[in-house]
Amino acid sequence: MKKQAEKKQKLTHWKNAIGDGADKEFINLPMSTKDLLCFYLYQLSSGAAKDENEINFKSAASSALFDINRNIYSIEISEDKKGRPQITWEPNRTGETEIEKDPLLKDILTKTLHSDPVTIVIKRLFDELKKRTPKGKFRRSAHLTDQILKYNYPKDRQPSLFDSLESETIKQRVESARVEKSQIVEYIKLSPSETKIIDCLCKLLHETSQTSNAKGEDYYSGNIGYNLIKYGGEDTQAPKLAFTLYELTKEYKGGEYVSGRDIENVKQILTELSNKRFLLSYVEKTTKKDGGRIEKKIEEFQQIIGIIKMSETEFSKENIELSKKEETVILLNPIFRRQIDSKFILYPNDINRRTIIAYGSHNLSDATLRLRDELIRALSGKHYTYEIRLERLYYLLAEKWMKESRRTLVKKYTDKALETVKALGILTSYEIKPASTGEPKVVFSLNKDWE
Repeated sequence: MKKQAEKKQKLTHWKNAIGDGADKEFINLPMSTKDLLCFYLYQLSSGAAKDENEINFKSAASSALFDINRNIYSIEISEDKKGRPQITWEPNRTGETEIEKDPLLKDILTKTLHSDPVTIVIKRLFDELKKRTPKGKFRRSAHLTDQILKYNYPKDRQPSLFDSLESETIKQRVESARVEKSQIVEYIKLSPSETKIIDCLCKLLHETSQTSNAKGEDYYSGNIGYNLIKYGGEDTQAPKLAFTLYELTKEYKGGEYVSGRDIENVKQILTELSNKRFLLSYVEKTTKKDGGRIEKKIEEFQQIIGIIKMSETEFSKENIELSKKEETVILLNPIFRRQIDSKFILYPNDINRRTIIAYGSHNLSDATLRLRDELIRALSGKHYTYEIRLERLYYLLAEKWMKESRRTLVKKYTDKALETVKALGILTSYEIKPASTGEPKVVFSLNKDWE
């Protein structure tokens, strides 16, 4: 009964909203794309028909509504390479029918999703989605980005990061963790989903922190203070962020509808990331007033995020529970804020959403995210023409596969990554030509006005 009442309330709200022209803000309401599509199809299928054409159209809308409600779990709308709406969908996994057991059903549903009534509604939703473009940018630590984009190129013939460590303390810490050398994660190597989470956390850190006074103690320290931890041989601030999993998942999905399954997925990604420790090594440079500089070598073996569960419950004076707010508290590694006043990279607030649309799917590849970040880093340094040997590019984007001699697969994912950064507007053009050594190199022409 409760679910029926909630559904009725949603439909009533939307009937009123459409009457007032308020459907332009549909994306901010707690309705999924599928819910909205079904409601608009209901609107198209209801009411009296004037002629036979309208009767057929209303019948098609009613049929589409039935098929989608019964057989489709979720629908997403993105933008294809030509700027047109593109639909991706998931079938129901429970109930009377399953797509895998009935191949004809998949064809029927595909035709349904491209029928006239559905196409009209999808276009309407797509137009409103495109208008929702958040303004502004957030800072992402350049040290963090550098560590994420590090890779090992065989021709450099460098010793492993562990073997080149200068700090015996860090070596002892790694050894005491009982981790085999072959299992040590050098620098910050992330999965695509973990990279998206890092982007979300950087944005939340920027939006919820004090960011106007770089000399302030609370500068980029999060929204609930900070912890002091040992980092680089000294006590330093580790920012803390408090938020609900719903808020983080909303960012992760680029502002789209969030389901319970989405929240569980983000929770799992966070948990797995918090269980990893990374071997970091980089140099922080500070310029002196007399023109000289100070260089501080940072070597650490740490988590980049830590998780603390927090529950807040409000009681009345009669000891009656009034509300309960479940929050997640994340402790960020100091690298998220170290020198962020002077060494940072600006990202658009909607970078996740833009990347999802440009790629055509939520399932972004590692190669795409790494190429995106590498080119944004180059733009940040005002390098509008960026060159790299093709072999190096392949190792940058897919080191693991290159070591496994899966070059064909690497080229496939590189081509997709190139298509995506062009769709994002970061890359204007590129060409492959011989370097001075005769090896092929890639010359990227970047969009200096991209933002």
